[in-house]
Amino acid sequence: MTKTDNATPGPVRNDWAGQASSMMIWWGLPLAGVMSVSLLHLSFHASAALVAGAFTWMAIGCLLNALRCHRVHCYISGPVFLAGAIVAGLAATGLAGVDPRTFGFAVNATMVLALLSFAPELVWKRYA
Repeated sequence: MTKTDNATPGPVRNDWAGQASSMMIWWGLPLAGVMSVSLLHLSFHASAALVAGAFTWMAIGCLLNALRCHRVHCYISGPVFLAGAIVAGLAATGLAGVDPRTFGFAVNATMVLALLSFAPELVWKRYA
């Protein structure tokens, strides 16, 4: 008997993080953009704007995925990316006086917290 898509449980079937194309669109390309900011030699405000856009895109992907399949990681990482996007957006506009060092810390903290948001899935379960 072969396994069909209909035999896959709903949450797993609806999980974008389990599909290569969705992973690339929602998280792979924006993550590559964030990681390449230093290589692009953009101005601080342009770099911050690029990071703000990437974090916003990843936050939307996580939050939509949480609604689709109730993935625990996405319930955590969505707000984390959204908070990172807000800080990056404030840095890009210059409204909050975020300096490059604080901006770098915020980007790194966002990435580490998003990575750590997988931990509850290891301890608890993948889908809420």
